[in-house]
Amino acid sequence: MHPYLDIGRPLTSVMIGLAVLTSALIGAGGDADEYTLPIFLGFTIAFLFGIAGNAINDYLDRENDKINHPDRPIPSGKLKPGQALNFAIIFFIISLVLSLLLSLMVGYAALMVVIAALVFQIAYELRFKHEKIIGNMIIGSQTALAFVFGGVVVGQSLITGIIAIAVFLSISGREIVKDIEDVKGDIDRKTLPIMIGVKRAGIVAALLILLAVLISPIPYYPLYQFGWEYLSVVLIADLLFIGSIPVIFKNAKLARKMLKFAMLIAILAFITGAIFRA
Repeated sequence: MHPYLDIGRPLTSVMIGLAVLTSALIGAGGDADEYTLPIFLGFTIAFLFGIAGNAINDYLDRENDKINHPDRPIPSGKLKPGQALNFAIIFFIISLVLSLLLSLMVGYAALMVVIAALVFQIAYELRFKHEKIIGNMIIGSQTALAFVFGGVVVGQSLITGIIAIAVFLSISGREIVKDIEDVKGDIDRKTLPIMIGVKRAGIVAALLILLAVLISPIPYYPLYQFGWEYLSVVLIADLLFIGSIPVIFKNAKLARKMLKFAMLIAILAFITGAIFRA
């Protein structure tokens, strides 16, 4: 893989874009065709912002990656640190310019959400990355903001807000699992596994994931916004989420991958709900 593609992690960035797209389609319902350009811009902004965030993460985490992920582009020598930093800055600027354009169409709330996401990103990278308890909450909040952003694009917030809460919980749980996986290389960081132990951190991650599972049926009942089509798909995601819990305590790397796949299925469930809701 080309080092710039590797550092930008386009698959992860596409997931963020899909979160915005899905949220916008859910909020718009049968009126989605009226918001074609804003929805497209929303997806593009989220995708570019995700690439920038991934790149800046690799740039600032390059020393720890020598231990935890030596095959990453910077520690492996495929990219110089300055190249990664410039790459991130360019994509941040493009996403901000596009968000200003979007705000002219749908209101400045869209720009405010992107600015909030940028503030979260900077706060995490420069202050709270080493205080992972708060850092994990910031990462969960950033991802949840993608669903809030999608709702803002089409002027809706209730159902997208519920989804954002479930996303926040599941992402926060997955971030703790990632900390468990990296516990050997994170000896200088205030991560939850280091502060309270791997087992207790695993329990916290499991509780967050279970809360997300409990929230997931709400769009079906009691909100009655989605039908059985959504429920049938989201239940598959829920089974994967639940199935990952015992794996957390045995193989954190595998559990992290299972959670990522479960999140993809959950996004598919949201898309299914949006399609049949329309």
